[in-house]
This record gives sequence, structure tokens and C-alpha cells, in this order.
Amino acid sequence: MKIAVISDIHGSLHWKKIIPSAGNYDKIIFLGDYFDAWENVWPQQLDNARDIIAFKKKFSSKVDLCLGNHDTSYIRNGQCSGYQFNHEIEIKEFFKENKAFFNVVYAYGSWVFCHAGISEEWMKQAGLSGVSEINGFYAKKPNYFGWFGPECHGDNPNEGPLWIRPYSLLKYAIPGYNQAVGHTEQPGPPFFVEGKSDSVFSPVKENAKYVFTDTHAHDYMTVVDTENDGVVFEKLA
Repeated sequence: MKIAVISDIHGSLHWKKIIPSAGNYDKIIFLGDYFDAWENVWPQQLDNARDIIAFKKKFSSKVDLCLGNHDTSYIRNGQCSGYQFNHEIEIKEFFKENKAFFNVVYAYGSWVFCHAGISEEWMKQAGLSGVSEINGFYAKKPNYFGWFGPECHGDNPNEGPLWIRPYSLLKYAIPGYNQAVGHTEQPGPPFFVEGKSDSVFSPVKENAKYVFTDTHAHDYMTVVDTENDGVVFEKLA
């Protein structure tokens, strides 16, 4: 399966460059954070989010939408950095109206796609035995997906799929899966870590691929080929 991954929108319009080539992919997955733009002005953020919903409706079975921590801060009333108090009513209404289109995690074969990543420690605390249970668990207990602490940025193995940071994810990742995540802005282009061979993030828990897709300009697309675990980064700007 050929999967296009678009990370951390934050109001960016770069994702629209994939629209003409949507038919080239089996799946197109957005990894959340649709609002709280660093640069784009209002109401462009809301119009952009509505365009993403329209894209989802047009390619219903092809497009999957993940939630990010900035999204659930409006759903759960827990403010993230950049929270837009002056537009929270409109944003809350947007997520209320489109609740059915969003999930937390998507899994295909040996690959998991979500905003920040899934740690084995968090799964144990949540009492979950498999990735397939996460979305249902969110529907029942959304507050369990907030920031736990005590590390202020989320670099803690107990953090959930919307908050955990790369160092903790790589050391405590659930076994048996490659993971493609966003959430943590990279200073350069997106990249992946492959198993225990990587010295920068050592020790990595398992021989698997961990793909970090978020960039400052939000102008990259990641293409994952689940047949051969291939990963390619394509600039959209």
C-alpha cells in the first residue's frame, strides 16, 4: 500500500498540492494539528480546515484524519501553546460538526500512523492490549489523551499518542510496529530512524522504522510504501 502522510497543518496551505495527484496513493493520512497557526491569519485557518473536510468527503475511503494535541485542546478544554481564545467558539464548533471524520490512530499492516506516537508504557497504563483498541478508548475516555507530565514538553514514556516526544517514543515504543508521527518540529527536513543502529537516539527499543514528519514550514509530504517499508520525503512548497 502506498500511503501519503501530511503532518501538522497549523493552517498551512501546502497540503493542497497533493490534490491533483490524490489518485496516485492508496491512502492519504493527515496527522493532526489543523489550527493554531504560527503565521496564517484568521479566517484562513478555518477555511483551510473546512477544505480538508471537503477533501475527506470527496475521497472518503482514501483520506484519513488523525487528531493532534492542538485539536483536542479545543475538544477537551485544555489549552496548548498558541491556543486561540478569540476563535475558540468557531474551532470548537468545527470539531463538533465534524467529529465523525476524526480518529487518533490508523494502522496498516506493520505501520502505525498517529500524531505523536505510541509507547508501550502508555498502553499498559491505559489497560489496552492492542493498537486497534485506541480509537474506541478515545471515544470513551478522551481525557486520558491529555498531557500527563511532569516533563513540560511531553518527553516522558507515560505520555499518550498525542503528546509523546521522539526520545521517549524511541525508547519505549510498542513492539512490532513501524511508526510515522508528527508533533515535534524538526529543524531541517523530515527524517527516519531505523532500529537500534542509530547512534543519535540510542538506545532505540526495537528494530523498526520511526518516521518524524513535522517541519517548521509544514511543507513536506512523506510517502510510505508498506510493501517494502520504503520511506520517501517530498517537498510540497
